[in-house]
Amino acid sequence: MDKEQIEKLRKVCKNLTLLYVEDDKDISEYVEKLIRKIFVHVDVRKNGLLGLEAYTAKKHDIVITDISMPIMDGIEMIRRIKILNSDQNIIVTSAHNDMEYLLKLIEMGVDKFIMKPININHFLSSISRIAVGVYRDKKEAFAENIAKKNQEFQIEMLDSIMFPLAYFKEDTLFYANEIFQEYFFTAIDKEDVNRFRLGYLLEDKRFISMNNGKIINIIENSSEKIFGIMDVKKKFVKNYHVNISRFKKVNECMVYFVNLDMVNTRFDRFKTQIGYFPKRDEFKQAAAEMKNSVFEPVPLLCVGIKNIQIFKQKFGGAKMHSVYNNLAKFLKQEFAEEITAKKLGIYLFETNRYLFLAHPKYVASIERKILTFGKKYNFEYGSTLSFELEMTKKFFEKTDSLDTIMEETEGMLYTFD
Repeated sequence: MDKEQIEKLRKVCKNLTLLYVEDDKDISEYVEKLIRKIFVHVDVRKNGLLGLEAYTAKKHDIVITDISMPIMDGIEMIRRIKILNSDQNIIVTSAHNDMEYLLKLIEMGVDKFIMKPININHFLSSISRIAVGVYRDKKEAFAENIAKKNQEFQIEMLDSIMFPLAYFKEDTLFYANEIFQEYFFTAIDKEDVNRFRLGYLLEDKRFISMNNGKIINIIENSSEKIFGIMDVKKKFVKNYHVNISRFKKVNECMVYFVNLDMVNTRFDRFKTQIGYFPKRDEFKQAAAEMKNSVFEPVPLLCVGIKNIQIFKQKFGGAKMHSVYNNLAKFLKQEFAEEITAKKLGIYLFETNRYLFLAHPKYVASIERKILTFGKKYNFEYGSTLSFELEMTKKFFEKTDSLDTIMEETEGMLYTFD
């Protein structure tokens, strides 16, 4: 491999972990020196037992091992590793070319067998093929995870919208936000959303016999958008402005039910929460000032209620505004001293996502308060649930641009559980 290829391989391998197991000291030192030029994260062990212990603790991306070793040989170590992870990538180096060994290794799913003495180009080419495969798998898994997180975030955003909203695919209800379920779902609908029928909600009895798709078409083409809708829970009719938004696929649409009195009430409640803390624009300005006033890396903490779904299941969507209001109030109370002394700025980005911009000198004490927050503060409504917080942390450097800081901040928010 030439220098350019090695440099590309180094970039691919910089975040991969490698375990090298070899009992021969001279060979081990030679190969270790070689692989450390490619990999940043390398663990070296001198027998199979120590190799298995290291693998169990870290689950390395690639394992390179000898066969003949004391205490536990390479074949037994491979067998046990494959029990832990049948897809583990393994390269075997050995002076033995015995067919019995080769057949065993093939049966065990070893990726590559390299004869000693090791040919450097052949060795690096073998590592390269496997490393590129691992890198691609990790990249795809990361992309899938981000997509899943984004979808969860979008659903959370839809759930936080202040009016009933439902998504239909053709005739079938595919998704309904929390307030829609609270107002319009019967017990049967909660068990099976596919059975939901718009006709039962509308005050006009002519809709009862129609399917969802037909009702949506009538509403969409009607000049009158105000309809009497039955609140299933409270058993009375309210007037709603019903809106239909079509997607590129004409058989999919979003249906909105807007009652202005209800929206105003919920907006007032949300304003109570956001009134406690500044938002994105203020954060951007504070981040710029902080990076220009300190010399060490600046810590950025993303904070929110741990296991928020437990709160929703226990208290219901209707009470979540009270949960968020209480959280905001308690955060303001707990960190009042740090905020007043300008040791800390707290910024509200979403209902359950706060950014803590802390002065580096005080971050340790602030983290301790975050981790013990749930022991001090609870939400009570019939029963009690503690406000345990979870936290992710990043540092930005003085040399980072403001755009980079904002991009990384948004990335923290989207990947935050």
